Amino acid sequence: MYSRNLPRLGIRGRLLFASLIGLLGLVALGAVATESIRRQMIDDRITMVRNLTELAHTVIAREYARQKAGEIDEATAKRNAVESLRVMRWANGEYFFIDDFDARSVLLPIQPDYEGKDVSDLTDSSGTRFVLAQRDLAVAGGGVIRYEFTKPGTGSAAEKLSHVRPFEPWRWFVATGIYLDDVDREVRTVLLQTTGLGAIVALVTWLLGRAVARSISRPLGHLTEAIDRLTRRDFAVDIPEVERRDEIGDIARAVDQLRTTRRDYEALQEASRVERETALAYQRESAARFEKTARLVSMGEMATSLAHELNQPLAAIANYCMGSVRRLEAGSGDRAGLLSAMRKASSEAARASRIVARLRRFLRRSEPSVEPQRLADIIDEATTMASVDLRRRGHAIVIDAPDDLPPVRCDRVMIGQVLFNLIRNGIEAMEARPVERRLLVVAARAEVGHVEVTVTDFGTGIAEGDRDRIFQAFYTSKPEGLGVGLNICRSIVEFHGGRIWVTDNPEGGAVFHFTLSIA
Repeated sequence: MYSRNLPRLGIRGRLLFASLIGLLGLVALGAVATESIRRQMIDDRITMVRNLTELAHTVIAREYARQKAGEIDEATAKRNAVESLRVMRWANGEYFFIDDFDARSVLLPIQPDYEGKDVSDLTDSSGTRFVLAQRDLAVAGGGVIRYEFTKPGTGSAAEKLSHVRPFEPWRWFVATGIYLDDVDREVRTVLLQTTGLGAIVALVTWLLGRAVARSISRPLGHLTEAIDRLTRRDFAVDIPEVERRDEIGDIARAVDQLRTTRRDYEALQEASRVERETALAYQRESAARFEKTARLVSMGEMATSLAHELNQPLAAIANYCMGSVRRLEAGSGDRAGLLSAMRKASSEAARASRIVARLRRFLRRSEPSVEPQRLADIIDEATTMASVDLRRRGHAIVIDAPDDLPPVRCDRVMIGQVLFNLIRNGIEAMEARPVERRLLVVAARAEVGHVEVTVTDFGTGIAEGDRDRIFQAFYTSKPEGLGVGLNICRSIVEFHGGRIWVTDNPEGGAVFHFTLSIA
């Protein structure tokens, strides 16, 4: 909730909010400190009552020593010890008390009527027989015990902590303790003093926070207004606070510098935009021109294969027509035979028409249109176009393009031309290979942010020294080559934001790679 709502506050609100958090932190720290002080005061008093109990034990032991020395009898020794402790007081009238191991009261200065009586049935508000609990603790060696007992001067029970110390020779245990409400009263006194001082500190902190927040938020508000006017190209605005010598003054001077340079920046930006648009238009025109040139070159190279491909349906049409003419001249009445021949001639004419239409689509010029495309369809069209040459030369082709490839952003005709050029190069590279080695593999796989297409041949390969030059214009290793095909491929791929390169085929030959961005 804090992280979502805090951004709605301004700088002034955040500073005041931070001050409030600081004050709350002081309050929490004060609460923790108060509890810590209370625990420390109780620990200090427990140490004190332990020492006082040891003192009382020493008084009793001294009288016992006189008894053992024969100076006094046991009754006198006990009486002397009791009377010595009866008058001893400390702190807020705290006293010593003695009980024996049979739970009889020996000394209880605040209620002497209990002395000599069995007090084992005394209980506090929780129902605990605290005298028996004290006796059991003394028999076990002594220690600190918590219980409730009547507080002198109040007539009401209060929680008390006592330290019990046994004196085995007389089967006594002596103890003294503190009332916890005395500790709480002292803690409250300390808390009131601390709260008063904390309130003064909090008030001063809050006032300083408000002053600091105002000194920051007000000039920043003025600067924000000036910046807003600058965003609306109002360069006549006066920038406030530029004379200040602090960080706000630094910001104001920076904004003033922005105002003086923004007009020039706008002019440069406009000139840059026009230049970019001109360069992009030239790049599109060049790419389209290169792509058209490549198709014409490819068609020139494929002229023989296309002539052979068209010759078959045309020859079949001629044969069917001549046969039909001869039957008619001979007066044949075989209408079914003539109809069959005409249908076959029509089928071959449609076949020739499809070949011509495919060639026209390949050569048709159009403006580049970069749109999401299915790469598998482009590969299929390119391999179909190249199939004329593949069959004539006795090559086989394998396509490895999964149907679930993501669509790519490209111009369909341009990328088809790249694939067609690479396939044609692979066919020519394997011309001297045995027929069983004339295999071309076109593959595609998705990578992070792009799709990588590879065309692998098993031909003669490319010399290491030629790999950096084969994509240069007019460089070729073929006697009859023009040296423009791979250069055009590189231009088209780079126009699409991808890259093209070549590596060795470990089984002999070359692998051409190029990438296209995922749509």
